[in-house]
Amino acid sequence: MRTRVAAARQWTGNGLEAVRRGAVCEARACFAKASSQLPTDHQIIANVARTHYQEGQFDQAIEQMNRAIRIKNDEPELLVELGEYHLAAGNLAASTELVEKILDRNHRLASAWLLKGKIHAARGEHQTALGDFQKAIGIDASNDEVQLQIVQAYRKLGNPLRALSAVEKLLDKYPRGQQPELALIEKSMSLVELDQHDTAIETLKSALARNNGSGELRTALARAQELSRAQSDTAIPSFIR
Repeated sequence: MRTRVAAARQWTGNGLEAVRRGAVCEARACFAKASSQLPTDHQIIANVARTHYQEGQFDQAIEQMNRAIRIKNDEPELLVELGEYHLAAGNLAASTELVEKILDRNHRLASAWLLKGKIHAARGEHQTALGDFQKAIGIDASNDEVQLQIVQAYRKLGNPLRALSAVEKLLDKYPRGQQPELALIEKSMSLVELDQHDTAIETLKSALARNNGSGELRTALARAQELSRAQSDTAIPSFIR
């Protein structure tokens, strides 16, 4: 038995290292080998589910997470993850049923309120979603994902000024050079909606200069520049053009 546990730990470690490198297929193979050594270890099975989810294989992710939950006897955080998988797959009814079950048992679980807010947002119910996100942040003020969801909810509700204030609060938690890309993109989008195109562009250019940035950051910059040009063209009197 000790040999099996040691082998499972080794394969799990290899899998986690592969996840850090972004090698999701390799990670899943490692977790599968770990699970073959310890087939009733719910955490290893959950790791298999997560690799499926990362690759958009939602049906497989749901199947594996259900296995982990049966072993762990309805662990709340695993149930939340399962709800996220159903939401990503477009199964809003299944996701809603899960989140209500979780909150009936524990009304103070921030991740469950976050999931509930995402479900409402997926239905276009952004005011209700905002209330859910605010409940989540009241329980766990350090959760960056909740803060980003609040920013997005304000933008969806047509209040970019509140969105900008919320994202600035998140960015203030980090030293310059370590601020999350998604937050910087949300800041730029709020600035664009406030017609502050130059500031939005400078925000994105500064982020790119620090670490070359992702494709998403570059796309956001291109979009901000396009909107800025469109605004400039509109501002030029027709007789000058």
